[in-house]
Amino acid sequence: MKRFLYGLAILPFVAGVSLAADPVALSDKQMDKVTAGFDFTEVEISNTSWVRVGVDVPAFATACPAPCYLQVGGTPWGPGTTRSFQVQAQFGP
Repeated sequence: MKRFLYGLAILPFVAGVSLAADPVALSDKQMDKVTAGFDFTEVEISNTSWVRVGVDVPAFATACPAPCYLQVGGTPWGPGTTRSFQVQAQFGP
């Protein structure tokens, strides 16, 4: 219980230190690289099919094999290797 109270007592001092510095503006070059932390890759595998979804990630290295029933490539942006939205789906393993 004493540790909890000590931690609670020191909290205002730690918060004061974090607010001491002024915020620094990013340059245009740095802002171009900011993606707001959003990127997403998901692979769902079942007994009869698999689906791969990617948002704001580099283009998938492999093309969907022959019995592919869905392939969306998205539009390239940035350096050209990153795709806005990608979906690949196939029946089978």
